[in-house]
Amino acid sequence: MKTYFLPLLILTCLIQVGYTQNDTGRQCHIFYSQNTDSFEKWMGTQSRIKSSNSEEVYTIPVVVHIIHQGEAIGEGLNLSEERILSQIRVLNEDFRRKEGTRGFNNHPDGGDARIVFQLAQTDPFGKATNGIVRVNMNEREDPPFSGSMIALGAYYSFWDPSQYLNIWTFPGVQDFGLGEARFPISDLPGLEDEPGFSIPGIDSLHGVPVSEIDGVAVNAHHFGESNMDSKYNLGRTGTHEIGHFLGLFHIWGDEGFDGSCDIDDYCEDTPNTPARTSGCPQHSLACDGSPAMIENYMDYTDDECMNIFTNDQIDRMRTVLENSPRRNSLLRSPGLFPPDVVDTEEKYFPALRIYPNPASGQVYIDWQGMESYQAAHLYLFDLSGKMLLSRAFDIFGSEKIMLDLPSVGHQILLLRLVTENAIIEKKIVKL
Repeated sequence: MKTYFLPLLILTCLIQVGYTQNDTGRQCHIFYSQNTDSFEKWMGTQSRIKSSNSEEVYTIPVVVHIIHQGEAIGEGLNLSEERILSQIRVLNEDFRRKEGTRGFNNHPDGGDARIVFQLAQTDPFGKATNGIVRVNMNEREDPPFSGSMIALGAYYSFWDPSQYLNIWTFPGVQDFGLGEARFPISDLPGLEDEPGFSIPGIDSLHGVPVSEIDGVAVNAHHFGESNMDSKYNLGRTGTHEIGHFLGLFHIWGDEGFDGSCDIDDYCEDTPNTPARTSGCPQHSLACDGSPAMIENYMDYTDDECMNIFTNDQIDRMRTVLENSPRRNSLLRSPGLFPPDVVDTEEKYFPALRIYPNPASGQVYIDWQGMESYQAAHLYLFDLSGKMLLSRAFDIFGSEKIMLDLPSVGHQILLLRLVTENAIIEKKIVKL
């Protein structure tokens, strides 16, 4: 029964989000949990707070949920590990504008996002993982709902979205309905009651409120690089959807297929275009008569044409990563490290002290009797997960460092110290 149920289910999903069989080219859908005007006001506030970490490379832990129909690994929908790794490689080439790859460009407005992606090393239960979860949907009960690929993917498998970027590969029709993404949220007061992501008749999945289901879904045919006969076989669907996940709109500024010269994507260095672009046109023009940026990852052009995030897009994504709930907490996820380096304070730092605590104004961090040099990185977060400080330094001997605490904001702060051997977290209470 399931063999016939699934294609019908996917078709229902695509119709619900506004696609028809007459639509051609790349298609994706963004799920907004808040009014976009409210989100942009919040973004404007955050953007005025210039990051002191502009050169830091942020790492995002990824879990890939392979939803298949019982095929052997490497066959059909049960994608091979090589295929999965190819998608991670493409993401890192694209987001880092890596020379010698398809992700490189020499456009004056193009840049290196300084964002990398890594398959998770520790799962939500503290166990070692390769960051890949395989689920045979034929061994599960049919979902009691239809809807988006994200909703259906989460029904079968889902990890904590505050600690992992969930990516689902889901059965679909080749070259049709390529992907979906959840848009980030702000922490503005008063927006808690705005309509969020929902599944009719379902309040929670795996004990998590449906409104908090978060991540990216990609049609399995278009995940990673392949030799499939398609214009979308080079992994750029993943790049495009994660752009949405980190706060980017389509460059024509609208979720739908038809834009307007009066609608913007809030990035000044992406020329306004009246609509999506398909194929790889050579002489497409923007609204102001300049060349359209058809090579931008947030257009609908073919995979082989795409190779640019602009500097404004990069600033926007990094602002989201540094400030948005369920995005900034990814940067301090235990999934970034193997289990044996998490919670190892007693082994590696037997005399670590943070004092005074509670404190007002300043705290000191010291360690006694460190016998060997260690490079370290220190982070300070508030309880919402917002990064307040990032600082690299060296540990040796009986040294200590001083930290200035923020004068406003949360009363309880989280300090994280990361070295090659250990991850230590301590709470600091402000007086």
